[in-house]
Amino acid sequence: MAAPDRPTTAMRPGGGGDKSLPELGKELIDLTVSYAKQETIDPLRTMGRRVGLGVLGSGLASVGLIFLVVGVLRLVQVELELRGAWSWVPYLAAIIVAGAVAGVAAKQIGGGRGR
Repeated sequence: MAAPDRPTTAMRPGGGGDKSLPELGKELIDLTVSYAKQETIDPLRTMGRRVGLGVLGSGLASVGLIFLVVGVLRLVQVELELRGAWSWVPYLAAIIVAGAVAGVAAKQIGGGRGR
């Protein structure tokens, strides 16, 4: 039997023929740089957006909590009109509200992990 005809050079996926060593080196560097950008810079950009939105959200939530606690404090001060030895009660009420909100937040943060 006769051997089948084979091409003298291997065909590359790009359809090109033989490339010189400097061309192959440049192609390798370009491929490495594009891969590094794809696998590092793009995910960091996406993560940066999420972190930015998280920081913005936590800042707004903190401002809202401050307004809530000050509102509770003023409500208790005005409605109960406590004077003298009982003037600390509105501050205790504000601390209890702040602690309750912090407790709910801590439970939500740790609730989804470790189960």
